[in-house]
Amino acid sequence: MKNILILVFSIISMLIYTKNSKAGTLLEPYAGMALSSTYTIDGGGSGEISGTVVGGRLGFQQLGFMAGLDGRRQSYEFKPNSGSDSEVTFTQLGFFVGYDFPILLRVWGQYVFSYNGEDNDDADIKYTGGSGTVLGVGYKIFPFISVNLEYSNTSTSTYESSAGEVDRDINYQSYLLSVSLPLSL
Repeated sequence: MKNILILVFSIISMLIYTKNSKAGTLLEPYAGMALSSTYTIDGGGSGEISGTVVGGRLGFQQLGFMAGLDGRRQSYEFKPNSGSDSEVTFTQLGFFVGYDFPILLRVWGQYVFSYNGEDNDDADIKYTGGSGTVLGVGYKIFPFISVNLEYSNTSTSTYESSAGEVDRDINYQSYLLSVSLPLSL
């Protein structure tokens, strides 16, 4: 609930600021897939991650500078080095800042303040208490289509199951190849 209130307050503040400063509202939906992604569990265990990501950015853009909120839903398949595969859906929220160069190149960084997952096979298993960072670069192949590559370093600190809650740090390193539609309204 706290994250939803922060998100709503931030969106309202950005819309008021962009209207007063004559900045353009940035709306950027995107979809992509994870490449060469891994996870490691502190205390032992690691594996690979593959899957898809759907999300969007909402913010403002003025004179190339852009900032706002990024929200995404990630459907990942975890393939541990030993054990059975599992499918986990993560939700991620973060603040981003970046710059859109006149030469069709875009760069951004993001602080992830909410990163939580739920196992698709067992709804009692949850990964919570997550945060991290994302660095991205994009190239506009057409004025309204951008091909993007992102590197994200995120982690969760709590593992919940029907047996209870355990402090377990899991670090995720992923590369995301995506296509987006950056619109400045």
